[in-house]
Amino acid sequence: MTMWDQLQNPPVQYRSVPLWSWNDKLETEELERQIEDMHKAGIGGFFMHARGGLLTPYMGEEWMSAVRTCIEKSKELGMTPWLYDENGWPSGFADGKVPAMGIAYQQKKLAYEQAPFQNPAERTIGFYAKSEHGYRLLSAEEESSAELRFFYEVNPYYIDALSMETVRAFIETTYEAYWERFGGEFGDDLKGAFTDEPQFARGHLPWSFELEQAFESRYGYDLIEALPALFMNVEGCSKARYDYWECVTSMFTESYAKQIGDWCNSKGWSATGHVVDEQVLMHQVTSVGDPMAFYEYLQIPGCDWLGRFISEEPIVPKQVGSVAHQLGKKQTITESFGCSGWNVSFEDLKRIGEWQFVHGINLMCQHLQGYTLKGLRKRDYPPSLFYQQPWWEDYKVFNDYFARLSMLLSEGTRQTEVLLLHPIRSAWVQQCGEDSSEIEPYHKAFTQLSRQMCQTFVEHDYGSESIIERHGNVSNGNFIIGEAAYRVVIIPPSVTLNRVTVDLLKQFVLQGGCLVAFAPFPTLINGQLDKELDQLIESALKPEWNSKALLNAFSGTVSPSIRLLDRAGEAITEDTMNVQTLALGGAIIHYLVNSGKERYESIQVELFRKGRVSVIDLETGGVTPIEQEDTDCGVRIPLTIHSGQSYVLKIVPEEAAQSEEIFDINKTTSWQPESKILLDHTWKISNIEANSLTLDTCRLRVEDGDWSGPLPVVFIQELLLAFGRPVHIELEFEFQVAFDVDLSRELYVVLEKPEDIKIEVNGRQVESKSCGWWRDISFQKVDISGMIVPGVNRIRLQSYFYNSSQTYAAIEHARQFESEGNKLTFETEIENIYIIGSFGVESSSPYLNGERQAVHTMGPFVLTELPVSVHTGDLVNQGFPFYSGKIHMQQKVTIDRNDWMEAKWSFSTPPDTIVSRLFINGQEVRTFLWEPYEADITSFLRKGDNLIEVEMANSCRNLLGPHHHIKGELYKVGPDSFKDKPGWTDKDIDKNTNIYTDRYTFVRFGLHASPYIELK
Repeated sequence: MTMWDQLQNPPVQYRSVPLWSWNDKLETEELERQIEDMHKAGIGGFFMHARGGLLTPYMGEEWMSAVRTCIEKSKELGMTPWLYDENGWPSGFADGKVPAMGIAYQQKKLAYEQAPFQNPAERTIGFYAKSEHGYRLLSAEEESSAELRFFYEVNPYYIDALSMETVRAFIETTYEAYWERFGGEFGDDLKGAFTDEPQFARGHLPWSFELEQAFESRYGYDLIEALPALFMNVEGCSKARYDYWECVTSMFTESYAKQIGDWCNSKGWSATGHVVDEQVLMHQVTSVGDPMAFYEYLQIPGCDWLGRFISEEPIVPKQVGSVAHQLGKKQTITESFGCSGWNVSFEDLKRIGEWQFVHGINLMCQHLQGYTLKGLRKRDYPPSLFYQQPWWEDYKVFNDYFARLSMLLSEGTRQTEVLLLHPIRSAWVQQCGEDSSEIEPYHKAFTQLSRQMCQTFVEHDYGSESIIERHGNVSNGNFIIGEAAYRVVIIPPSVTLNRVTVDLLKQFVLQGGCLVAFAPFPTLINGQLDKELDQLIESALKPEWNSKALLNAFSGTVSPSIRLLDRAGEAITEDTMNVQTLALGGAIIHYLVNSGKERYESIQVELFRKGRVSVIDLETGGVTPIEQEDTDCGVRIPLTIHSGQSYVLKIVPEEAAQSEEIFDINKTTSWQPESKILLDHTWKISNIEANSLTLDTCRLRVEDGDWSGPLPVVFIQELLLAFGRPVHIELEFEFQVAFDVDLSRELYVVLEKPEDIKIEVNGRQVESKSCGWWRDISFQKVDISGMIVPGVNRIRLQSYFYNSSQTYAAIEHARQFESEGNKLTFETEIENIYIIGSFGVESSSPYLNGERQAVHTMGPFVLTELPVSVHTGDLVNQGFPFYSGKIHMQQKVTIDRNDWMEAKWSFSTPPDTIVSRLFINGQEVRTFLWEPYEADITSFLRKGDNLIEVEMANSCRNLLGPHHHIKGELYKVGPDSFKDKPGWTDKDIDKNTNIYTDRYTFVRFGLHASPYIELK
């Protein structure tokens, strides 16, 4: 079977592997149920990821039993189980075991102070006094005259990631523990481990007890003498900084990435994951030194992409893709979609995913799938892309799509002939202590050059000088890095180059290679002034600073493989329109992606290669020839590219195409309808799930004291923790009812752990007995039908608020470093409750539209009779503001003619849904997850009456929020987004701002405009 034959059902190794958050008490039956759900959804495997909320002791017997259960179940279903190497993140501390081994194993950072000295002297590295050229290190006898003191600070909650011994201890406590338990029996079934955000200082300068000796053996001088030069602009500072960061980067890469990569390789496993702070040079220096150097040692290198947006700068995925291309790594992975919020759509997921895939990624790891949403877990950098979502049964379409794409991109060979040197070493030299501001111009220039090439479809890789030093050579006029050969090398604005790079570039130029350089030109080699660079730069082409000049500079050597022309014949050059070209199975593949919001109607795509062109449909796996026009230098094809749409174009040489099976050619003739039928504004609701009301404010009473006024529920946890001891509490929720209470109807209060709570409704005690779960396994239904009265209703909950002394200690530790906070678990959590059942929900105040599909209202809310019909437009203000589920609507359309040849359905504008499904006369036509929102309905329509049905699914957003953030709907959501002070996901807001408002924010749900039918 060829790869083309596998497109309809790609093998498991190309299928998505999400982070499966193990965040509660793990039960065998539930683990197996969730794995079966994943399998049905087209997911290939999972990372077993310990995370905040975990109640099963990490790495204990129950934990290992759960891992065994999941390996066995995966084996049964043909899935791939993966390990995640930490309890929380960042990886390396082994749930605290490694830093507990002592100060040598703990993270250390450089610091200094000027006289008079205030800090204790026991962690002193050296005393210094001013000298003619900067500062000199003082002897013990001179310390009393010191003007400067260097010392190190200790973080007892993370590791010294520069230390071989420390990382070896991490491997022994985690990797070896897993291998000892499962290696013999399941070594071939387990595929490897994910390591998450390892780092060494993040904004600071790292120190290690092993650093001084490593530095001196490498460079031949004393690092301690040079410490002031790392923080101050003194004589020799460029050389000292270059050497320091090169040494630190090498130590980190070899102790962490190489040790783990080598260990996994020795067991037949793959090490995968990503480092922290990949986005900008200003952060890379103090966090990881050189991320590309780290990727060399991972069998499947990866990146992290958080939030519901893409970037103009392709640096994050392209760094990973470049290393993979150069070192022959077949797969690259992205941990994506964390923080994107509960309302992230399939269209958003596809856009974010394909933007990364076109720039070098080819395997999807979704962040994340929550075992449960109990307590804080529902706010754990949402969404959970799992069974809790109303759209879950349609997830297979998405996973199949990316599996097909993964297979093509993994098996193809990238056709990249341009290398852009990565200026991270110039950033090392410009890093002055903890001040990275001087790096920013070099970052901007580097990313601008990359953007210019992307816009003109010049496919290129980045070149890390750390990797060039190990894998670079020159042959036949090509600059070689590992398995990749480049005919053009570009030096971006830089300060320094590595000696090995300079020597290779000189050979490259002598052999006729095309070298391009942009000012400011580097003047340093290995951080030292060297006139040798003048001759090298003299031999380089120096175009003006624009994409046209850049393209012209190497047009005689390399040219774009594709060009896009709009209707006016003008070239399309956008950050959001990108291509990746691959050789695959005797064909050339052009993967063309529109990551933007703009639609390009009837454009011309010019491919500079002769052959027959087909389109590979990633939704079905089908391959269809497309209408084409031969040109002097290739072929031209007409396409309409919708917002967020991509095409995989397969071009086969004419002689090879003769032997391929011939299908009908997909012609792109323009659609000229003869009549247009606009559907009616009114729809009958034919099927609906339980409606919901989120109760997120209540009154509080502690130990029979006074009742508080109404409080946001999300604030109560902190209030109760402040007592520092167990307390008896009562919570009282209110809601208004205007429906007929005498009519029989389903009605439940949904809450977490009802068995621990005494429940009263309107003064009557309710049996705390679950009637089953709703949306999430922790959301338990308690029947309250027949207990509701007209007007105000009150639900009173009584319970015992308890958290252990260990939990209080962990809270304190979490304030010191993120590793402790990321694994935090509470014994008792205070959460919203929900009313669900057969009713409508009306707000007593108007609804106002906001940005990003937001709808605002002040409430309060009243339960009314369930609507039987709705109109085109937002359903939030038609009785469903908190709704999370599917709604099935219908209407009749009469066609008074039967002479049409073609009929087309269009939603007019994209519906405000996650999934829309169209039925005509009882037959399913199509499921809509993304553009284009149109369908051929010729075979479904008939003369006379036609039953049109639309099923719409939304997300958990309107149920779970955040409802009260000052900015409304967010595209980057974290736990703090639900609170009153901004966290790191709100970096644009002053830290003293109160971000919680009384106003409710929802997102629109429904048909934005009336659909229509066109007949021809």
